[in-house]
Amino acid sequence: MKMNRVKINTRGSRPRKVAGDLKVGRPPPWFLLALVLLSVYAPKNLLAAAAQAEDQVVVVVLDLQPQNVPPGDAALMTDYLRDELVNSGDYQVVERQRMNEVIAEQDFQRLGVTQEEYAVRLGQLLNASKVFLGTSGMIQDVRVLTVRIVDVETGQVEASKRASGFSTRDTDEAMQRIVLALRGLPAGSLTSNWPTDPSKAVSYLMVYAGGNIGSLLDYRAESVFKSGPVPGEPIWAGNAAEVNSAAWFPGLGLRLGAWKKWFGGDLEISALSHRTLAQSVFYDIKGFIRVVQPDTAFWFAVEIDTLAIPDRFQRTFSLGFGGNFYIHIPSKLVQPYVGIGVALLMNRVTSDHPGPGNWALKLEGAPLNSTSLGWSIQLPIGIRVPISSSTFVYLEFRPARHFFSIISGDGFQRERDQFTLQTFQFLLGTGWMFR
Repeated sequence: MKMNRVKINTRGSRPRKVAGDLKVGRPPPWFLLALVLLSVYAPKNLLAAAAQAEDQVVVVVLDLQPQNVPPGDAALMTDYLRDELVNSGDYQVVERQRMNEVIAEQDFQRLGVTQEEYAVRLGQLLNASKVFLGTSGMIQDVRVLTVRIVDVETGQVEASKRASGFSTRDTDEAMQRIVLALRGLPAGSLTSNWPTDPSKAVSYLMVYAGGNIGSLLDYRAESVFKSGPVPGEPIWAGNAAEVNSAAWFPGLGLRLGAWKKWFGGDLEISALSHRTLAQSVFYDIKGFIRVVQPDTAFWFAVEIDTLAIPDRFQRTFSLGFGGNFYIHIPSKLVQPYVGIGVALLMNRVTSDHPGPGNWALKLEGAPLNSTSLGWSIQLPIGIRVPISSSTFVYLEFRPARHFFSIISGDGFQRERDQFTLQTFQFLLGTGWMFR
């Protein structure tokens, strides 16, 4: 047997290795560093893992009971539940094989116990603290998933949560929401109560209220009669480019409709009111007025370029019947949408004074009080946010134009007024879904 040898240099030089010799020297620095890190962190990690295992609650997960679904679907839901409990880090789930062995040893059917009693007994046999059980089913084509926690020590149902209306592709998310809720944690970004099945239409009813700002645009007024000094022309005519106005009462409305994936539409009943503000208006009015004296009558030319009007000089109220069509993004949290709508209006315009033309010309006449038909066009832009599986809130910005055409006054002072009420509405409402 050949032995390894090291020759010693008697002159004090470093040892010299010969063939077959064993190299002797200090280990490299990286090896020493690895030993230090291992000695420091390995026990710490082992202790942390042991502490985590000690903090975990031992639980049993029973198969979810199928209701109007194949047993395979319920079994798949059970696997989703087991995975979510394991991934949460709070639970130590008893292995399915161990659970089946204990079930096989016991004759629970012969005992005739309830499901909760069965869960408690099984939890005791497996040294578990909690038992998860529940159902997976369908109610009128709507998926419903219910999970309960039974405390083994007290035998009481500790918590129960349900998710419904989710599609097959959203099963994982629905189970995450249930487990978070059972753990007493907020769902956060997982919260989604929107129906996500694109093949199903969702009907809804919404009510709203809100304020608005606006103005009267292109206000034209003219005499109804054309028997003045210029044949075929109105006796007088005037125009104001813009008259400032404000909301009289908050706008109100009700909408009934449905959406399906990317598109939606609804029928709407709305109420909107405005009033003019105290201001000086650039009001270009030209024409003639008929001056009657005891012995004669003649036409007197008039021209006005500025008109001061008091507060609430004119008040408008519109009751609208129309509809909206919109495109929305089927997001799981917030659904933004944009659309277009039209409505038939029943308009009423009132004033404590005659129409603006007669009032500007200082002609006497009956106070303005006119009812007529009109129409409006609007551009709704908003977002919807779910607050439960059947309700939501929404915020909407709605530019709109309402078109008015009225006749006021009596006798020789009858006048025709036309204007456009431009509004920017800010609406807040709530809605109910019917799936």
